[in-house]
Amino acid sequence: MGQKKIPQAKVKQIKQCPYCHGTKFVKAGFRIKKYEKVQLFYCKHCKKKFTPLVTQGKTYPVAIILRSLIMRNRFHSPEMIIDKIYKQYGLKASPETINSWLKEYRHYTPFCRMWDYLALKLNKGEINHKEVINEQKLFHKQIYDFKYHRGKTALILEDDYRNYKLKKIRDFLELTIAECPHQIFKQSEIRSSEFKNIFNLDQVKIVRKENLASQMAKFVMQAVANNKLRHERLQEFMLFCDSCTVAVETPVLLDNEDVTHFKNMLNFNVPLSLKQDQVITGHIDFIQIRNGTIHILDFKPSAAKYKPIEQLTIYALALSRLTSLRLYNFKCAWFDEDDYFEFFPLHVVYKKKKRERKK
Repeated sequence: MGQKKIPQAKVKQIKQCPYCHGTKFVKAGFRIKKYEKVQLFYCKHCKKKFTPLVTQGKTYPVAIILRSLIMRNRFHSPEMIIDKIYKQYGLKASPETINSWLKEYRHYTPFCRMWDYLALKLNKGEINHKEVINEQKLFHKQIYDFKYHRGKTALILEDDYRNYKLKKIRDFLELTIAECPHQIFKQSEIRSSEFKNIFNLDQVKIVRKENLASQMAKFVMQAVANNKLRHERLQEFMLFCDSCTVAVETPVLLDNEDVTHFKNMLNFNVPLSLKQDQVITGHIDFIQIRNGTIHILDFKPSAAKYKPIEQLTIYALALSRLTSLRLYNFKCAWFDEDDYFEFFPLHVVYKKKKRERKK
């Protein structure tokens, strides 16, 4: 069999020169490296050539570096990584090279703080590899790769007392594969992403923040030449390299009984009307647990142009009902390589009554 072709680095749209922050630059040919060809740019202001790749100056392609980091965080040894990846591409590498990447790109792989503890449990035989990750393909009209990091979730819930109250999310994720009503997802005609501009957002504060999720997206997207694979590649990297992402492509649903509960029991302003047999379905891109809150994240290319408030709020309502956790415990966000926006779903559906001024 012939060797596989090495995935080429992908240069996204560039906004400014990394040296002088100027905006006048042009393409200036390619730099031919040992294993790949990289696009160069020339800044007309500072007269410097540059490449926007995070892995600038590296011999090995960014796709190979990313794959190595993921496999190492899946507890494969450097020798096994070399045998599985490098030989199929005809590359040469040493365990020292892979270990050096773990140190150099530590900023993008905060899971390394948990790695030693879980690796020790694996070596002692207290847990096995199958118990660390729970994953299954879900055939819900489309194919979704649901993955749940059981080992990371346990550590997060035990490490911070603020997260202990969120342990019901673990119970839900554990049962997702065994008890997921697949037939409902196959038959449902209503997707959470279909709803637009149905909520009153007067009391909703959308905050733009600097977040590691955007930096990870920028790192990963360099290695994704096919736009159809963007979500899949980013989900895999964040699940195994991030310290708070515990599940990806998680199926959730919201039915008429749920909507009635929010309206009548909690007095929430939920402008949804479902028939008895209608169900809204969706798949959450990322679920994170951090700082005593469950974060629901959605990756949206060109995030600054979109406000998927409805979709994310419905996700939060559905997950709240499925886990029996208060909506107060959830926060929603959407992001891309450049921007990260977040809001509280409780502010979307719960409206504070204005106090009447005493005469």
